[in-house]
Amino acid sequence: MALNRLALIRYRTIDKCLRNRSRRWTLDDLMEACSEVLYEYEGSNRPVSRRTIQYDLQMMRSDKLGYEAPIVVEERKYYTYADPNYGILQGPLSTADLEQLGEAVSVLKQFQGFGHLQELGGLVQKLEDKVSTADSKQPIAIMLESNEGLRGLEHLEELYRAVRQQRVVRLTYQSFKAKQPGLVVLNPLLLREFNNRWFLLATKERETRILSFALDRIQGITFPGTPFVPLPNFDPEAYYKNVVGVTVNTYRITKIRLWLDARNAPYVLTKPLHPSQVVEEEYEDGSTVVCIWVIPNYELERLLLGFGPGLRVLSPNRIRRRIRRLIKAALEGYEEPMDE
Repeated sequence: MALNRLALIRYRTIDKCLRNRSRRWTLDDLMEACSEVLYEYEGSNRPVSRRTIQYDLQMMRSDKLGYEAPIVVEERKYYTYADPNYGILQGPLSTADLEQLGEAVSVLKQFQGFGHLQELGGLVQKLEDKVSTADSKQPIAIMLESNEGLRGLEHLEELYRAVRQQRVVRLTYQSFKAKQPGLVVLNPLLLREFNNRWFLLATKERETRILSFALDRIQGITFPGTPFVPLPNFDPEAYYKNVVGVTVNTYRITKIRLWLDARNAPYVLTKPLHPSQVVEEEYEDGSTVVCIWVIPNYELERLLLGFGPGLRVLSPNRIRRRIRRLIKAALEGYEEPMDE
């Protein structure tokens, strides 16, 4: 059965409401919730009718969509799920779902050879494994990196819409250095993922300097309704071309020479630290000197320190001294023996 986009939005909204057991939901409440979401997503001012919601509830209860949602009515007025753990997105995939996923996988696999779509590779494999596992009950063959305990992911969809719709956001935000949360009004520009953490790039009111905000430090989001001020000529790919990670500071692009021992050199050669990486010299003992051209930042320091004794910064001296100080400070923390 083909579903239109508006119906899917209503089903997801109703599902979200019924899973929220902190309040009780009447038919009018569900009508209002769906109308608000459709206005936000589609700009539709037309309210959802009582008959439409009743039909949606009937469809969700049936097996036509594979939901078979355990929707019950309490006190002849309040709608909820009989099973508090139920959710329409948590159920098993139907045969029709598997067939459609299989077709999607076949299409996506055709694009993996294109450079600008290579990032789809992991997604295609994950979909393919999901189809295979659900269909044949075979064990999982691939597990991609995830961090289920990461805070802030609940804000991702809302901020994504704000970026796409160019809506000003007001964050209740507490940085690692701040003792108390504060309010900041932003023009959202981009969502950036690095090391399985998400960041929002944005500018403040009447400013052009780009700042980054970790989603796991956001405590609340509201929309003040003030006009969005775009940043002229902002190009995300150009902005991040010369950095490792998220932080883009005011340093100039720097040539950094690195020595790698025989154990770590193959790893770095097959997975470069940065696209600018080139091999400067290879030695008979297997060690290697590589060069990268980047803007130094905190993420680069953490990356270099992660190699331990297997990597040494040869130049420039400023960065070499910085890494040396960090290693020395770490070593001092181990000088006093701990009680067993």
